[in-house]
Amino acid sequence: MKLAQLIAQTGEHEATIQVLCHLLEAKRTNVFLIKDISEPIAKQAIKIIEQYKKGTPLAYLLGSTYFYNRKFIVTPSVLVPRHDTEILVELAEKKIIADSLIGNENSPYRILDLCCGSGIIGISLAYLCDWLHQQNHVLRYEITAVDYSADALAVAAQNASLHHADINLIYSDLLTDVHGKFDLIVCNPPYVRTTDIGVEDPWVLQEPHMALDGGIDGLFFYRRILSTARPHLSTYGMIMFEIGYDQAAAVEKIALESGYSSVKAYKDLANRDRVVTIRV
Repeated sequence: MKLAQLIAQTGEHEATIQVLCHLLEAKRTNVFLIKDISEPIAKQAIKIIEQYKKGTPLAYLLGSTYFYNRKFIVTPSVLVPRHDTEILVELAEKKIIADSLIGNENSPYRILDLCCGSGIIGISLAYLCDWLHQQNHVLRYEITAVDYSADALAVAAQNASLHHADINLIYSDLLTDVHGKFDLIVCNPPYVRTTDIGVEDPWVLQEPHMALDGGIDGLFFYRRILSTARPHLSTYGMIMFEIGYDQAAAVEKIALESGYSSVKAYKDLANRDRVVTIRV
């Protein structure tokens, strides 16, 4: 079967390409070069697409997805990674690189991935930290990932093993069982308003509710975290939050009322507010 024929039969261009990449273990560009798709592969692809069209996220059907050009294990126990979160990782990398230039050789640079889910943020940052350590063997890094879901932590552990990332995993209700100070706290908390879950994207209804629900106004977790995070920040430490496109002003207000002095919002590729950075 030709690729065009398969896409015509499934009625899903992008999803079909992703499924073929998975089934053939091929890069996207190579899929378009395939002249004929075997009947067994075509049947598998059609079956998966049928389940996808019934409302199951494609990442759950395939058991993995790509984030920051790396493959991560994904199960129904964790949120499906979004490309929007790559903005958070990019900004975190910039801070880590800047801090490494004036790093303290006597103590490790400590990073906390709060509400870690599948571990994509902490593991992505671990790649950069490993590279920086190779450039300057004096620099040391310590990454901790925290979640309140034991099942999510199990997936994070699998991903850490897959990527050979040295990360401490902690089961905790936010910062309750977290100790010490951190130079960087990165967090993609649940921030969808309760009544908005699944409104624009029905596939979201298949994802873990606790990873999405940010309360009536979507700000519940920002309030909780900012009320307890200050003692966990080093002198020049920073908190980086992913936020909803219309939440920057509200999160800034919460931060200032909680005693933080410096708040800045950053936009995503669609020119919408996506990340807020906060300092004491």
